[in-house]
Amino acid sequence: MLALILAAAAGGNPVTTPADGTYTYVSSMNGVAIGKTAITVKHDGSGIVLNEQGGGTFNGEQGTVNDTLTLDAGQLAPTGYTMNAVVDGRALKMTLSFNGQDAHQTGDLADKTYDLAADTKHFVVLDMGPFSGWFALPAQMQAWNDAPAVAIVPAMASGIPISPDSAAKTARPQSVPASDSAISVVTPMPFTLWFDPKTLLVDRLDFPTQGVSVVRQT
Repeated sequence: MLALILAAAAGGNPVTTPADGTYTYVSSMNGVAIGKTAITVKHDGSGIVLNEQGGGTFNGEQGTVNDTLTLDAGQLAPTGYTMNAVVDGRALKMTLSFNGQDAHQTGDLADKTYDLAADTKHFVVLDMGPFSGWFALPAQMQAWNDAPAVAIVPAMASGIPISPDSAAKTARPQSVPASDSAISVVTPMPFTLWFDPKTLLVDRLDFPTQGVSVVRQT
């Protein structure tokens, strides 16, 4: 009961996350498979830990990725993110640290600090390649009442304000269950994320302008 009172006072919803376990996703571009990744969810003393291992081929380059995203158990805010990748034989390392109103990226890709935009209170991590941040997004948006957030895209060294668009008209793919809900963002890069509203598991992520889809294996 106390948790519900505190959540209401903070203007958010009680926190729910996908159950501990391992979830596998396959990505494709224009119908051709380009990668596969597995995310393991674990609740422990540090919060909610998402460990990911994946790999694939894009534009003729082969790559593997191993990343860890840690979320605060109370509000699902990211508290840490590390990524180690090998792309076409070249090793890449990157770390994000969070300190209230700002986040800092270090590593091979950039050394940069990100600030929250004026109308945002939260960061999310939506990297290009790694899927862990996208996996966490439905639970975060539910906890935050679909509030705008700053999406950090480490691969592009960018912090981009995003806001779910409840008026977006998105056709439901045939593979998506009729009971699924959707999060749609129109700008700057349109995407729609389909998820089970009970388990908060992502079933599918589509980037319509890129011809890219990521689908959960069941």
